[in-house]
Amino acid sequence: MRAFGFLLRVFSYLFHLAVSFFFLGLGIVSAVSSTALHLDPIGLPPEKALVGVFALGVVGLFSTLLALFGVFRYLFPLWAAFVVWLLFKGFFLSAVTFSGPATFRWAILLTLGGLLAFIGAVWTLRQRGRL
Repeated sequence: MRAFGFLLRVFSYLFHLAVSFFFLGLGIVSAVSSTALHLDPIGLPPEKALVGVFALGVVGLFSTLLALFGVFRYLFPLWAAFVVWLLFKGFFLSAVTFSGPATFRWAILLTLGGLLAFIGAVWTLRQRGRL
């Protein structure tokens, strides 16, 4: 059971680091190219999307690193739950249409990965020592 918990935690840290860096990279590319972001499915209108994406990246990176180094673990499961909500809301509760079964399958897999990462984030609260 300890090995399973360890693997869940590692997956969760890696997943949320990737999500945070994705948001930061998206913000940097958008700022450098002066391209407006259209993230209405997750509740970010184009005029606030750039600031929102940077804020999501920084908050995600901050909460993940705090949990990874054992400084403050309680923010990490909240961030993980928020990411699952963003994935579910963006893919399944918005007007997003999928171009085919393959893109729908990827949306399901990404959402299930976020859910698994959330379980790993909750598992970090049981952790006594570092990674």
